[in-house]
Amino acid sequence: MLVLLSPDICRHIILKRDEVALTILENWSGQGDEIMLSAITYAELVAGALQTSDKGKHMQLVKAFCERLDDIVAWDGNAVDQYTEIQMRAMQAGSTPTMNNAMLAAHAISLDARLLCMNRKHFAGIEGLKLLELEEVQEGPA
Repeated sequence: MLVLLSPDICRHIILKRDEVALTILENWSGQGDEIMLSAITYAELVAGALQTSDKGKHMQLVKAFCERLDDIVAWDGNAVDQYTEIQMRAMQAGSTPTMNNAMLAAHAISLDARLLCMNRKHFAGIEGLKLLELEEVQEGPA
């Protein structure tokens, strides 16, 4: 299983040092699952770190977190195509997800990955997205 991490789960783990979440990720990794970041998530984490008063400290936290992951996956043409479909369906339905959430969902769909987040409401109504919420997986395996 390939798991992409959303920005909210990353910030939660980095700032709260959530041992339960880290253990879940370590267990998945130990079972052969790949834990990765989309380039979209990485960009959000870096932008967030650069907006703090202690940029150096926060960038180091982001880099240390990323070093524990399998990879940061580039956003490619397949993800762009998925994003376009998500946005077109949303506009036809009269709603529009935030651009970064739609881009991240598109990336997960294009990779046939599961997306681990803190709040599934951010990705509500995105067809084809395999979504995991931290609260759900704390009870057992994905």
